[in-house]
Amino acid sequence: MLSPNRRNLIGSAFIIFAAAVTPLSIDAQSGSPAYANFEAAQTNPVRLSSDGKYLFAVNTANSSLSVFDVSQPASPNLLTQIPVGLGPVSVNPRNDFEAWVVNQVSNSISVVTAPNNSWKQGLVTGTINLKVSQSDGTSAGEPMDVVFTGSAAYASISRAHQIAVIDQNTQAVLNTIQLFGGNPRAMAVSPDGGTVYTAFAMAGNASTIIPINQAPTPCGTAAQGRTPCSPAMNPLLPLAPPVPLIVSATDPAWYPSTIKYTMPDYGVAALTTGANRKVTYYSGVGTTNLGLAVNPSNGDLFVANTDALNLINFEPNLCGHWVNNRITHIQVATGTVTPVDLNPSVVYGCAPNNSDLSSALAQPTAVVFDPSGNFMYVAAFGTDRVAKVNTSGTVLGFVEVSLPSGSGPNADPANKRGPRGLALNANAGILYSLNRISNTISVIPTSSFNAVSLEIQVGTDPTPSAVKAGRGFMYDAKLSGTGTGACASCHIDSEMDHLAWSLGDPTGEMTTFVQNGQTFTYHPMKGPMTTQTLRGLQNLAPYHWRGDKPDLAAFNVAFAVLMGGTQISDANMTNFAAFTNSVLFLPNPNQNLDRSYSTSLSGGDAQSGYSDFLTVPETKPDNAVCQSCHAAPPGPGSNLSVQPADSTHAQQPIKVPQLRAIYQKQLFNRNGNTIDGFGMTHDGSVDGVNIFLRNPSFANYSDAQKSDIAAFLLSFDTGTAPAVGYTLTLTKLNVQSSSVQSGWTTLTQQAAVPNIDLIGRGTLGGVLHGLLYQPSTKNYITDTGATYTQTTLQNTILNNNDTLSIMGVYPGTGSAQPQ
Repeated sequence: MLSPNRRNLIGSAFIIFAAAVTPLSIDAQSGSPAYANFEAAQTNPVRLSSDGKYLFAVNTANSSLSVFDVSQPASPNLLTQIPVGLGPVSVNPRNDFEAWVVNQVSNSISVVTAPNNSWKQGLVTGTINLKVSQSDGTSAGEPMDVVFTGSAAYASISRAHQIAVIDQNTQAVLNTIQLFGGNPRAMAVSPDGGTVYTAFAMAGNASTIIPINQAPTPCGTAAQGRTPCSPAMNPLLPLAPPVPLIVSATDPAWYPSTIKYTMPDYGVAALTTGANRKVTYYSGVGTTNLGLAVNPSNGDLFVANTDALNLINFEPNLCGHWVNNRITHIQVATGTVTPVDLNPSVVYGCAPNNSDLSSALAQPTAVVFDPSGNFMYVAAFGTDRVAKVNTSGTVLGFVEVSLPSGSGPNADPANKRGPRGLALNANAGILYSLNRISNTISVIPTSSFNAVSLEIQVGTDPTPSAVKAGRGFMYDAKLSGTGTGACASCHIDSEMDHLAWSLGDPTGEMTTFVQNGQTFTYHPMKGPMTTQTLRGLQNLAPYHWRGDKPDLAAFNVAFAVLMGGTQISDANMTNFAAFTNSVLFLPNPNQNLDRSYSTSLSGGDAQSGYSDFLTVPETKPDNAVCQSCHAAPPGPGSNLSVQPADSTHAQQPIKVPQLRAIYQKQLFNRNGNTIDGFGMTHDGSVDGVNIFLRNPSFANYSDAQKSDIAAFLLSFDTGTAPAVGYTLTLTKLNVQSSSVQSGWTTLTQQAAVPNIDLIGRGTLGGVLHGLLYQPSTKNYITDTGATYTQTTLQNTILNNNDTLSIMGVYPGTGSAQPQ
């Protein structure tokens, strides 16, 4: 039974928060949402206080922290919902009356306290900015988790591939530690507190690309003088285009003769704490590592992960089985890494299998240990199950957290739960599962461990019905034939896995697409292509690298031919497309807060590069400028046109790709060590923006212009302004400082453009209030209708020792008026 069990935020005088607006559908014409869906990636979204009295849960949809009284463990009681930053993904209580909330979109940690030990009066008393400036002028952020040991806090900064060391008392960032791995997220601390661990979410699997000019000729038939495919290609088809080859980076056939770089394939980093910090790594853990836990009895690590099978060529060979779902045991004393398959009895194949669908554990995302250290609980996000697993990786049993309509072999994406985080009260025999998709908490008695005893809402959920109706189709692994994979197995949290896949079909047929009167012909053997992000797809048809998908409905076939399930109905595909179109890019961290471009970034001037992008012609026959094909901001970086096959771009038709995610694809390095094995362009063979600009098409450019354009490409506007999520917590001690005043001025200027709406929440005269900035009058309106100017707000903070957080939110999402 689903209990409402919620508190009205109006009663707490906090009614304005990032996404708390009347649920409205996405405006399909303008693409301007009344709700900003950033699809933030929950990492450790639920934790208990040390005394077991409070349960803290992030409400990602609502950009708030829910605090539950669990003095009756089986019946959590929602005490309050406290607005925090945008995209909260993790929470960790520092003590019983202070919790740190990690905000992916806001690039911050919200320090939340309970004045006078009353959580009903809880508010953000400090904001720790974790957008990191790096030595080459680039910036990165997206913090994902935080842990405490000694006097320091340690936070994973995923996009910067760093750990930030923070003083727990002053909240000052002491230093940042660079890691060699992709996207650190989940964190844990050794039993003695001497080591901090973080798992690399996008670790990869040491696979990489052999470029076309170094790869063997494509498969064909013996009569064509080529190596036959398996199964054999239709002999009536024309020759396939030359394509690269996906290989293991350690394959002796290619390394070190052709592959001149090394891929350590690190999955977990271990940082020793104290004065002499050092980092060590564990390799071969998993491709995508989303959960991490320490065995309290011996300090060993256990990592929830999936292992990608992209070294297997061709869609028919991968049908129904393209990832493995695992728990990896890392013996700290010896360094031994042992992956264990969570689905050892699954019979893989390209057809639905009810037996496997009834028991599969897909996309494990969270691990929590019983205090005995003899077993753990694992959240299977993809199949709505929470499993009990021993330290050998044997599944001892599981509980369905889905509704009956989605239990057993049944897929019910519209009502999917999506267990993402776990918290265990071992003394009370209660396990809490926070379900990301339904935004609920399942209460599971561990003594019987056979059913959910209660399901409650995390709190207010402003998610539009159109987003809710379609989200489950992205993440429901029961839509696959064996229940072991979903769209999100590769499109992790609607993004990308940083891999290339060779999904050609040797048994396929030629296909065509007509655009502006020109017919493009596509061979079924398309070769390796990198996983694309699903952010920012609104109005971006045709889709995929070749532009061979005229609309999102054209991807429906993948549910059968790749996932091994059955195609979904047209109505469900419409819902799925509505969800996909709602997913926004996060801000580009390389832009300035005012949305301008840096004049000193990675050896170039991005502002000058923007000008060159618009005006300097390439050496093509038509002397086109970059902007001619790659629509500059506010465009997505693509004019959506399909380009004919040529030797410059590719030897098959390729759609002009958008440029909004280039800054995320700079981890491939052909010289020395590399984190990723794939970079830019459709096949991932280009390892850096500057290398890309060495193409003969850019021969007209000077070296300085190439560097400037590269800097601009790294800063390419994502459609979301950098001030979205930016937060200032104003106190008597800092409100008059030059840095706060400067940031405050920038936020009001950005609200006037408008690149953001500007909201506030905190105390005024000691009373909790919410505020909304009115650019036309330069006034702030409170929930009681009172009006403040910036000066009067500042004086109120100084005179009453108030605390007020102001934050930029996506335009249109701060418009819920105070009550």
